[in-house]
Amino acid sequence: MKMNEAAVVFLACLPLIALADEATAPAGEAVDSLTVMDTVTVNGSRFVEQPVGARSLDRRVLKAERANTSDTARLLENIPGVSTYGAGGISSLPVVQGIADDRLRTQVDGMDLMTACPNHMNPAMSFIDPSRVASIEVYAGIAPVSIGGDSIGGSILVKPQPPKFAAGDEDYFVSGQIGAFYRSNGHANGNNVAATLATQTLSFSYARSFSESDNYWAASDFKKPGVWKTISENPIKDNVVAVSEYWGSVNEDFRLAWRPQRDHLFQFSYGEQKIDYEGFPNQRMDMISSVPSPSDPLDYSIDKKKPSNVNRTSSLSYLGRYDWGELEGRYFHQHLRHHMDYIQDRFFGMLMPMDTVASTDGGVLKASINLSDSHLLRLGTDFQKYRLADWWPPINAGISMCCNDFWNIRDGKRDRIGYFSEWEANWTSEWMSLIGARYDRVRADAGRAQGYSNSYSGDAASFNAIDHERKDEHIDAMALLRFTPDQSQNYDLGIARKTRSPNLYERYPWSYNSMAALMNNFVGDGNAYIGNPDLRPEVAHTISTTGDWHDPERERWGMKATAYLTYVDDYIDAQRCTQAMNTQCTAANATTTNSYVKLRYANQSAMLYGLDLSGQRLLARGEGLGNLSINAMVSYVRGENRTTGDNLYHIMPLNAKLALVHRFAGLTNTLEMHAVGGKHKTSQVRNEVETPGYTLFNLRSSYEWKHARIDLAIENLFDKFYYLPLGGAYVGQGNSMTISGVPWGMVVPGRGRSLNVALNLSF
Repeated sequence: MKMNEAAVVFLACLPLIALADEATAPAGEAVDSLTVMDTVTVNGSRFVEQPVGARSLDRRVLKAERANTSDTARLLENIPGVSTYGAGGISSLPVVQGIADDRLRTQVDGMDLMTACPNHMNPAMSFIDPSRVASIEVYAGIAPVSIGGDSIGGSILVKPQPPKFAAGDEDYFVSGQIGAFYRSNGHANGNNVAATLATQTLSFSYARSFSESDNYWAASDFKKPGVWKTISENPIKDNVVAVSEYWGSVNEDFRLAWRPQRDHLFQFSYGEQKIDYEGFPNQRMDMISSVPSPSDPLDYSIDKKKPSNVNRTSSLSYLGRYDWGELEGRYFHQHLRHHMDYIQDRFFGMLMPMDTVASTDGGVLKASINLSDSHLLRLGTDFQKYRLADWWPPINAGISMCCNDFWNIRDGKRDRIGYFSEWEANWTSEWMSLIGARYDRVRADAGRAQGYSNSYSGDAASFNAIDHERKDEHIDAMALLRFTPDQSQNYDLGIARKTRSPNLYERYPWSYNSMAALMNNFVGDGNAYIGNPDLRPEVAHTISTTGDWHDPERERWGMKATAYLTYVDDYIDAQRCTQAMNTQCTAANATTTNSYVKLRYANQSAMLYGLDLSGQRLLARGEGLGNLSINAMVSYVRGENRTTGDNLYHIMPLNAKLALVHRFAGLTNTLEMHAVGGKHKTSQVRNEVETPGYTLFNLRSSYEWKHARIDLAIENLFDKFYYLPLGGAYVGQGNSMTISGVPWGMVVPGRGRSLNVALNLSF
């Protein structure tokens, strides 16, 4: 089925949705834009209120999707307008309405966690296992200022299970969960355990998860002619996606909560993630915690005494309810150690160690003040203090990579402090408004550059001759107006101005050497990138409108449409490196259309616009037969560079999902179709490769008892071969240290058929 046919199928279903008159909510339905609140007590009372405008995953969908992925970011793909960049097996990067990665504000358990890698191998959502996720809220485009800041594309809030306490008639409360999964493609497997012991005032919980996977395979061979040898004894087959494996991913979480009174909650949490290795088929490097064997420099072994790729977080928070409103406070600390080198799948006979150490301190203080029964004022401040050291130890590889540490970013600093005010008003039963303003100050700096040897001295001297400190000021504002004429419809109109300062890897990588520049690439396109200290902050202007139609009980049918337009001043895109910039850039680099190239970050202008549609309706209901429903969503986004006339990179083509869902008692069966259009509007400056359209089918079934749940799924039911439109360049084999070391023009393919099973027990 072609993409245009899939869109026709969806559009044909919309009138059926509007005419539906049966009862009960279909499975897989996305929660409406009113935020679903987490609970603090067993009996379900609410705590801190969040502003309107979020789209959340249905908890039933969340449970089902955990069986099919160990990558938390992929859980977002069931929200209209959200997709993911390809990366490692547990490290995808979320995209919201065409805007991705650091342009989004992503919070995990209330913490603004930072990546510490020139390839962004450790994004915020990779630090939480899907088994721990209780809810995800996405604010697309028009994000309230109280949860925005230093971002232009929206906000993502990932929340674990809230603490549980014993009920009023209980002395203590005990609960636990244990689960395991297996996925045939890649032989992925893992397990998770969790336990809680609580009284009416104290709650202690512990959670642990483990996952691993071999390389996954595509539905057919995909590698172009070239050198695809491997250092290992067994050659990698032509349908296997090399360095897509990961092993030894362990997450542990400890939590202590104290509720001295029902309206006051204190929490302390400590989390730790360790990864032995994780491959990245669209990057030149891999995440690895190993050292070479003394007898064989190509035989890697895990060094248990010096663990790398370890992320540790600690957080202390307070939530309180008073007569005047609510008060929230949080302080957190993150320490991240990261090490990169080559997994043996790559054809290259030497080591290339790269190390990063970073720390982040942050916090928030927010008050929600009840001005009256219908007016709420939010006031607050938040901050983030980030420190980064990124260096590459020398190796015995001749004069070019010996004998100094290569300092990619030394003494990197990025500090932000913000202040916000937000007024939410319910004027009548029909009219509601949300207005907010925000001010942020961002300061960035980096120390002196240093290369491996004198061959890098020219670039280092040029970088060291300039002042590296940069100070930016952000002024953000947003307004949202909601009209609810009756219980069957509501309409939103929102406008926003949002600002983001460049990250350290956009400003400070300084070397024009091909090998060094290739190591600085967090978009996975195979190209080499050079930083630009003079980048200005991005300023986005967004307008968005949403119509939401449904039956009065929000149970029988519903349809939602969102249209948006964003114009970005000083959008950080890329320009070809020329000989006028640096003599290490060739004349061919400026004109080639069929090779990887050197690029330098530059401020330009951009425009993104699109449409997200979603709907659901009940098709049939019968006693003894259960409910049969249909869910659908379509997303389209267009991204243009208004300065050069080029297309923006990594824009998801037109795509649609259509799911037929049957529910009966604890049994749920789902047949899903996912259709994606051909990607033909590509970024010419990056030589982005086009991808053809495709249609996949997935079959899922689950059964849930009181204390157990089993999930079965066949992903890619008909074993369809396809390329991932956002998968990036396939550079998982070949010489990663040169631009010409791997054949140009290959895109990372999608996963072939996989049988997935998961079992979870609880008490």
